[in-house]
Amino acid sequence: RSITKQFFRKADGVVVMYDITAKDTFTAVKQWLVSIEEATGENIPVLLLGNKTDNEKEREVPRGLGEHLAKDYNLIFYECSACSGHNTRESVLHLARILKEQEDKVKEKTVQLLQDSKKKSCCTRL
Repeated sequence: RSITKQFFRKADGVVVMYDITAKDTFTAVKQWLVSIEEATGENIPVLLLGNKTDNEKEREVPRGLGEHLAKDYNLIFYECSACSGHNTRESVLHLARILKEQEDKVKEKTVQLLQDSKKKSCCTRL
């Protein structure tokens, strides 16, 4: 866990995936979310993915549980299938758009600060 905390410290966004056919993987998600929060100390975008929708017959985690957890922790939520490709592109693009919006906001603030600092001067011309 110490290695993952170091990894999360520099992260702009995180993908947490669980297996909808294995309830224990869903149960572990909360601990991952705690590790992310402890390591980053800020609110970074987290994409929660319930994987293996192609294996619906063996589902152990109802979709509603994932949706509820995502709502409680303010996560982006998708169910997907790495095998069939269902929702894989869409979910990652959703996270990428959020990261781009955050980057644009940071750039906008930087430009604003630079413009404000040019206006201020410690000396006055007489």
